[in-house]
Amino acid sequence: MRRIARTVLAAATLTAAWGPALAVGTSATATAVSEPKVLPFTQILRRCDFSTFQYVHGAYYGRPSGVLRAEGGDLVADIQIATGTPNSRFDVKMIQVPRSPALSCNAGDPGVAVAPLTTDGAGAGATTVRGPIASDATGVWLSITRPGPFSQMPEEFYTTDVVFAI
Repeated sequence: MRRIARTVLAAATLTAAWGPALAVGTSATATAVSEPKVLPFTQILRRCDFSTFQYVHGAYYGRPSGVLRAEGGDLVADIQIATGTPNSRFDVKMIQVPRSPALSCNAGDPGVAVAPLTTDGAGAGATTVRGPIASDATGVWLSITRPGPFSQMPEEFYTTDVVFAI
């Protein structure tokens, strides 16, 4: 019963968030940041160029959400997570595209803004990530990862479903 309720809630949230965009026929991959945008997250692990890793699946039940907006020459994302892994540190990355598959997207790399997000004992946390808009950037997407203790692959991960146009 809980799974059905979660599925219905997720479907209603996505319908409310994407309904206006689908009604006017705009592409989900070209949503502009001229006004604040709700960030939809899923458990898809992506490379720095927004391509997906195949055969890698999520196993956790965190519920990240957020809002993306432009302020002057900066991009700002306010991120919250509920029911994440308690007492854990997540890395939130705001990655601007286009980006070559050969480039990394680590803290300090051009077009990448990073902020830590630490959850409390109940698995809730919030952070704000801010970075300047790169001169050649056409879009932006976000990634939330919790590093794995014994692997280079993240233990827990969430990424936005779309690249938002700048």
